[in-house]
Amino acid sequence: METNQIKKFAQEARKVLLEGIDNKLGLLGFDKQGYIAEEKMPVKGTDHIVFMGKVITDMTFYDKWMSLRERIIEKGIKEVKEEAAYTWFNRFVAIRIMVKNGFTEPVLEYQSASLRLPRIVADARRGIYAPMSESDRASLMALLDNDALITEQFTLLITNYCHRNPILSACFGSMDDYTELLLPNNILAEGGFVDMLNHTEFITEDDYRQSELIGWLYQFYISEKKDEVFASFKNKKKAEANDIPAATQIFTPNWIVKYMVQNTVGRIYLDNNPYAMDIKEQMKYLVEPAEPTPAEAIFHYDDIHSLSVADLGCGSGHILNEAFDLLYTIYIEEGYNRRKAIEDIFRFNLLGVDLDTRAKQLAMFALLIKACQKDNSFLDAHCLPRVLDMGIASKVRRLNADGGVAEPLTEFFAGANKELITETLDALALMEQADNLGSIMKFELSETTRTAIAMRSREWKEIGTDNFKIKTLLSAFDIILALTDKYAALVMNPPYMGSGNMNAELSEYVKKNYADGKADLFSVFMILAKDHLKENGKYGMINMQSWMFLSSFEDLRKSLLENTRIDNMLHLGPRTFDELSGEVVQNVAFVISNTKPLGNGVYYRLVDGKNCADKERMFLNVENMYSDVSQQNFEKIPASPIGYWLSRIFISIFENNPTIEETVSTKLGMSTNDNNRFLREWFEVSQEKFCTTQRNGIKQGNYKWYPYSKGGGARKWYGNVLEVINWADEGKELRDLASSLYGSCTRTYKNSQHFFKEAITWNLITSGGKNAFRFLPEGAILGDAGPVCFAGDKMLYYLGLLNTKIVSEILSLINPTINCSTGVVNNIPVIESSNEIISHNVQQNISISKQDWDSHETSWDFEENPLLSYINKEIAEGETGKSYKIESLYNLYTTDWEERFMQLHANEEELNLQFIEIYGLQDELTPDVPLDEVTILQQGEIKVDDNHIKFQPDVVVKQFISYAVGCMMGRYRLDKPGLQVV
Repeated sequence: METNQIKKFAQEARKVLLEGIDNKLGLLGFDKQGYIAEEKMPVKGTDHIVFMGKVITDMTFYDKWMSLRERIIEKGIKEVKEEAAYTWFNRFVAIRIMVKNGFTEPVLEYQSASLRLPRIVADARRGIYAPMSESDRASLMALLDNDALITEQFTLLITNYCHRNPILSACFGSMDDYTELLLPNNILAEGGFVDMLNHTEFITEDDYRQSELIGWLYQFYISEKKDEVFASFKNKKKAEANDIPAATQIFTPNWIVKYMVQNTVGRIYLDNNPYAMDIKEQMKYLVEPAEPTPAEAIFHYDDIHSLSVADLGCGSGHILNEAFDLLYTIYIEEGYNRRKAIEDIFRFNLLGVDLDTRAKQLAMFALLIKACQKDNSFLDAHCLPRVLDMGIASKVRRLNADGGVAEPLTEFFAGANKELITETLDALALMEQADNLGSIMKFELSETTRTAIAMRSREWKEIGTDNFKIKTLLSAFDIILALTDKYAALVMNPPYMGSGNMNAELSEYVKKNYADGKADLFSVFMILAKDHLKENGKYGMINMQSWMFLSSFEDLRKSLLENTRIDNMLHLGPRTFDELSGEVVQNVAFVISNTKPLGNGVYYRLVDGKNCADKERMFLNVENMYSDVSQQNFEKIPASPIGYWLSRIFISIFENNPTIEETVSTKLGMSTNDNNRFLREWFEVSQEKFCTTQRNGIKQGNYKWYPYSKGGGARKWYGNVLEVINWADEGKELRDLASSLYGSCTRTYKNSQHFFKEAITWNLITSGGKNAFRFLPEGAILGDAGPVCFAGDKMLYYLGLLNTKIVSEILSLINPTINCSTGVVNNIPVIESSNEIISHNVQQNISISKQDWDSHETSWDFEENPLLSYINKEIAEGETGKSYKIESLYNLYTTDWEERFMQLHANEEELNLQFIEIYGLQDELTPDVPLDEVTILQQGEIKVDDNHIKFQPDVVVKQFISYAVGCMMGRYRLDKPGLQVV
């Protein structure tokens, strides 16, 4: 399936439909804001309607128009347009899918291409049409008298078709009565939506037979809405209930779905039926356990109906469809016929729940199409899959507001005790928030109450009812029963939404009920999954890898490691979803058993896969597999990150040695609260007011501007201090601002007692995840983006350690993000040793890096361009009156700086070697340092190619010319006697 092509179709279709509906609203009298002038409203007579100067004999028009107006007043015109566009989009796409699968006549295809006459209209003109109401038939007969009214004929016929088709009616329900008014007038025109469906090359014949097609189309259809929601997040807007579906919908790659389903549902079946080799051979993505599962850790079932599977964030049903396929295979293996297998799967085994009504409809449709592909007796929709949504919330709110639910509850239960009513009332009160909270709702029901609800729901459904209140209760109880049940397996791609984007009600509920997972909705669903599993059940999930490492998920990790077992894991990293570009979304898929951590797990490191298909290839080829991994080892590492790839030797380093926090001191500096006001580049301020001579941590002189440690680019050993801060009167103005903002300056004014001291510093925000620590001389004020480490007389040793591959490996485990805080660095284990080679190499690295930094005009210690240093050396030795060629100076420069570069490179590799020996990691790491990780000559002077450095003469000469121009402008003095450069 070529998803890029499908995306183009879905987005173009939405655009075409919305434009058509926008035009139709104009013809119906509404302006762009949804306002209607009094004179444009329809006037109802006894046998006709007058509307905008026209006489309309269809008396249903008035009621439909008024219904449209009320909906616009209630929801706004933008929402009404979206509703109508999507209604026609999903109906027509569903019809096209059924046609391509041979389940219905090609009612949308043109019988006459020149007239763009759809088959459904052509048939009606021959007297062939579906049963309809007498009023609709009368309207149709009147329309058929005029061959020019093709669009009007089509509108009536296709609306009736959608209502009469069992699958469309069962999955999508009836359309709002005003919706047919908004069928675009150009729906059959060249370039209109029906024309697009009939002639698109973006969807292939094979695509139409894939059950996930309609899900892909929906994801891409709402992608622009998703972009709008994420743009609003950047403007500090919180996600409202109707934003959540668009913000959290993402379609899971098919092979990853198969991995999750096969290692949950499939593994449970094989544990109970170890000789079912035919089914095992069909499960391409099944992971063999590192060791046999103990009998006490297996979910045992006697009846296949007990192999229940749920997706509590099912979206458009991709995972449900894969689970259905595997369950169907199992049922056939167990001797069921096709019809009975499908009916039992729908009734007993498979459940989907989603926040989004549209997604629920598509999931039902996809499952029914899959059922019909196996047995076309399901075309009558006599047995429906169990997929629930949260659209019932608005009806519950209406019911609670309209006289309350106590009376209908008494009728529902046919009389009930106080405890039963009280518990049920509490559950229904929570159901009012269903469209905001979704599946994370926790209902406090006793087993007695739950049993009573289940029993009476069955009885009411058997006898049937038209009572709105009872029907509302039944729909609400379906959700409540589903979310108070436990399942043998859960398989999910849960919603991803950080706590900062949650609305107030959602955020508060998550904090109260899912404290360990409150950082994100996906981690909430990890807790929810365990809560809804039967003992020894399994859940499979794909979500963000951040829970494996970040401190905000530490409590979640510890609870998971102590109370469940990780069966297997695919560490996918970036580029898992081909539709998402960049490195931000990094994923992991895994299977967890609801049992004590018995035995070891199997892990696959697929982070280097170039795209989703490459990761699949690596998995199937068993590349980078780590078997026999004990999750108890993770708890030996500070904060318990999931460091599955670490050897026992590496883990012992964490277990047996102190951390940086226990040996030296790290600090974070202050925030200015207004960088534009208090910070400048050093060359922007008066040099008379700029102090660069601080020593021993003591403020000297009456200066205004002082060096400010603020991070910068990725640079090791020395450099990156460019900014200065207004510190007049010891920062009084800055502290006053902080006090006015927060009531006290201490919130942002921190660790001033450590200002101006010698330290090790690094960037809070790293570049490419590389560790780059450097020496910070005395004299700087500490900023919040440049944390520091005070190591005293151990400074050289610690600086050397922090720039090694050992620390790089550790940081990739405990902090695989771009944010390297003091808390992260504090967890680095330290083995101290007295080593002169380390001290000498670090000192030399600082010196070389300082020479490089000071050779550029961006350093306040810059004195002269490095090309001139060779001339000045000769002048100092008495050589005068001599001319020099740029070429000769350049050759001297490249020879000298290549030697320094290679010396720095050799020193870094020697430091790696020394520390690898100190840490006993000779079998784990090599000392090699790629040349492109050496951080001098960063202003374009060199390029690294094929592990060689190549100087760029144009860059070097331009730097020299810049210096010469500066001299002519008086920025520098060029007063060496007898100097001539040609």
